[in-house]
Amino acid sequence: MASTKTYAPVITGLPHTSISSAPINTVVKRNEDPVIRGSRRFWLDGSVILNGTCIQRTADLDSSLPQAAERWSIEELADWWSKGARNPGALFIEDSVDSWSACLPDPLGGALAFSLNKQGKAFVSTSIVELVHAAETHGIILEKDPLFQVERLMLGNGGLTPASYKGVHSLEPFQYFVLYGNQIFTKNYKIRESLDSASLYDLFTILRSDVQGAVQAIAETNSQQITAHLTGGFDSRLVLSAVLNLELRDRVNIFCSGPEGSTDRIIADGLTRQYGLQRVDGAGLTTAPTTNMSERLMGALFASGGITNTGPFGREISVPVSAMGGGYGEVLRTFFGNRKITDSLGRLDSSLLISSYLPTANTKSTYFSPEAIANVSSLLTKKFDHLSHLYQDASFIGDAFYTHNRNRYHIGQTSLLWSRVGSRFDPLYSVAGFELARRSTQHVRSANLIGHDLLDSLKPDLLSWPFDYDRFSQDLLQLRNRRELRSWPKNNEKINFVKGLTPECEADSTFLSVLRRLNATEPKLNAAQRKAKVEEANGLGVNFWQIVYKETGQELLSSALEQTNGTALQGTVDIEYIRKLSTASSLNKKQLRDLYSLGGIMSWLSFG
Repeated sequence: MASTKTYAPVITGLPHTSISSAPINTVVKRNEDPVIRGSRRFWLDGSVILNGTCIQRTADLDSSLPQAAERWSIEELADWWSKGARNPGALFIEDSVDSWSACLPDPLGGALAFSLNKQGKAFVSTSIVELVHAAETHGIILEKDPLFQVERLMLGNGGLTPASYKGVHSLEPFQYFVLYGNQIFTKNYKIRESLDSASLYDLFTILRSDVQGAVQAIAETNSQQITAHLTGGFDSRLVLSAVLNLELRDRVNIFCSGPEGSTDRIIADGLTRQYGLQRVDGAGLTTAPTTNMSERLMGALFASGGITNTGPFGREISVPVSAMGGGYGEVLRTFFGNRKITDSLGRLDSSLLISSYLPTANTKSTYFSPEAIANVSSLLTKKFDHLSHLYQDASFIGDAFYTHNRNRYHIGQTSLLWSRVGSRFDPLYSVAGFELARRSTQHVRSANLIGHDLLDSLKPDLLSWPFDYDRFSQDLLQLRNRRELRSWPKNNEKINFVKGLTPECEADSTFLSVLRRLNATEPKLNAAQRKAKVEEANGLGVNFWQIVYKETGQELLSSALEQTNGTALQGTVDIEYIRKLSTASSLNKKQLRDLYSLGGIMSWLSFG
């Protein structure tokens, strides 16, 4: 019997009418019954670690939701949830007696919560697709916002523009929604204030406990397969350090997506042999099998409602897999913080800000229109003004921007989308970790000292094995001694792989017929060609598949341009640049990203 497909809940709020004197609030989650406490109904979207227990679906809430939740105030419910929930996910509540409902995202806002208030009706959901669908059932048709897509091209993700549809808003981290009828109220969690009295040592201890507790809880689930992704990078090794510290190597399978000969694969194989890790040949949370190259390269953008081009295609139903990744490791260190945004007096300087974050705005060869640059520049300045008032420390604003924008619209959103298929976890998720980074100096964040010390406390010898590049930066060497680098032993012992599970899938999707209109050829590589592509990818510092699918991506971009005439992005992007991307024999790292983004963007804006 096929599994039931999982959808995000959506709240609809209507005003009182002559028939009903009270406002009307309803929460609908297709195919999933709520957990009930008194007059209240509860649903989950995503997968979370809740007070040390893995909650993978709404039914799991029953064992973790106190009976007292039937009488708690909304503030008490929000306090309980924000202090206990870790990982991108959201709790939805409907009170049928007092006529209110609420959407409580995880405290760091990994589960993007969207709202719309139009024509006297209110809608809230953690899925833009479900929100748009609900609005349409009430006769409200939303218009796609090209500016969100332009922002994705400029910055790699949206978030300054809150959603891919006009008129839709989204929450910031540490916020939640409460609805009374068609009135939407934005409230603030108090979890950060609860950590005010904690010392730096206390915060580090809580962070370490959060990571260990998450990995332990995931290992104790009834998932048929538990997988941890391992690359040559730091964050996935940090997750591995917790797995080894807790002696869970026999419970957790290790997956590396890198092809043979790639840096990621060499390191993953070396660590596998050194620590006796159990490998798996698939990620578990994998996209639907397809021979349609447009679906392979554009399906995720269509399935996410224009939010991201990473994630499921929309045909995946379910798979009993819990997959761990290194997401949220960037929150512990600097990501944007070293970019210059302040003047000599430490004040935010808009011209420096724009030149640091939007280099395309200051070049004569930019392919964006002046209007597009002005719009995104204005939004960027407003966001940084907001963050400077919120956090005050000028040296932290850039890293706060990462947590408020990129981490949510890229890392958090992708995790949430996959948790509707299986369960996607980021064990490095920690509010205490965010607070520890916020209170640390820029020097500490630049050195990744928090990550270093965390790994050192869990499995110190992992610091001695090669990474994808030297992780002992000059900043770190001023604070900690370099570990003696060990070389991989000469060991050609064959690595055995267990068979990875794959999701059940539907044969069709609502937009597959559109994607079939865009044709391209799937590349076929022999061993020598594959090796050459690996070397090219390593040289450019890009994903292997970005090189493999370059010609395919160019075919799709040409097809999309031909069928849309570029009208979807008219006035924002130079069409000649798009034509150049579709024909150039060699592309740099930025152009490769644009190549894969532009075809999907034009197609989704026109047909999605």
